[in-house]
Amino acid sequence: MVSWGILGTAQIALDKVAPAILATPGARLAGLASRSGDKAAEWLEKMRQQSGQELADTKVYTSYAALLDDPAIDAVYIPLPNSLHCEWTIKAAQAKKHVLCEKPLACSAEEARLMIDTCRQAGVLLMEGFMYQFSPQYDRVRELLAQDRIGEPMLLKAAFSYMLDNRNDIRYSRALGGGSLMDVGCYCIHGVRTLFGEEPISVSAYERHDEHIDTSYLGILAFPGGKMALIDASFSMTARQSIEIVGTKGVILIDQPFIADTKPTVLTIGPTLGFSDTSSFTKEVIPAASTYQLEIAAFSQAVAECKVLPIDPEDGYRNMRVIRAVAEAARTKRTVQLVGS
Repeated sequence: MVSWGILGTAQIALDKVAPAILATPGARLAGLASRSGDKAAEWLEKMRQQSGQELADTKVYTSYAALLDDPAIDAVYIPLPNSLHCEWTIKAAQAKKHVLCEKPLACSAEEARLMIDTCRQAGVLLMEGFMYQFSPQYDRVRELLAQDRIGEPMLLKAAFSYMLDNRNDIRYSRALGGGSLMDVGCYCIHGVRTLFGEEPISVSAYERHDEHIDTSYLGILAFPGGKMALIDASFSMTARQSIEIVGTKGVILIDQPFIADTKPTVLTIGPTLGFSDTSSFTKEVIPAASTYQLEIAAFSQAVAECKVLPIDPEDGYRNMRVIRAVAEAARTKRTVQLVGS
């Protein structure tokens, strides 16, 4: 049994990750750390109501350090603001706790490198919390690509946006590592890198600002072999998510590529797009699956069985390199070359 602790009372922990821990065999919610005892008590009461469980064995800690000092905690989930990911991942590693850290892993590639190296030296596991990649729809997409259903993939288009009207939200804070690129753009970058299975060799980008923070990004990523990707991310446009995979012989459309844990997802496969009768398209429905629970189950199994994680922590470093390159390209209005490791 893997005993999980959560640092902070972030909404995503309440709505998604804590329920996933409670629903996963071999995992238990052992502790919650908050600098506010009242806030922690309120959080636990909501969790009791939502889960129908008493949570009598879930301990409340009045500091993050106190939770990390408890030898009864095996692994921690860190949903803190992006600017705190590096600090508390390192402290968790030093306390010999395995770490599932919310995306993006860090605020820079240098921070990500330090986090990965520290966890490796401490002998603890580290994984970036891109839960979407555990969706079974990606197993099917990989099968379709392996079957040559659309030929060789040459272009990927990833979009993720929504309206964030609350200017007091931490995602509007540059000091806390906010901005649309770090919030939703990181998904688009991760998605195209994962599907191509390669790293981009150069990026160009454009951004839109609202006062002091980026609210929208458009990025063009060049990959080896003439492959390309287009990413568009925003928290100042209507809610939408999609990935389009364009090959030499066909197209795959993913309607829920990133948030896909509450209802079935649909894959649309066709030989053309806009040039033939849509009756030639095939639609495949993938049953709903809790990507958060699949993520927690995979991490817990790796901890319990001393196994290698299904997602290499180095992927977090590589994704952060591209995120920073996109930001630099937009800031300088120049194409940024990505070379080396």
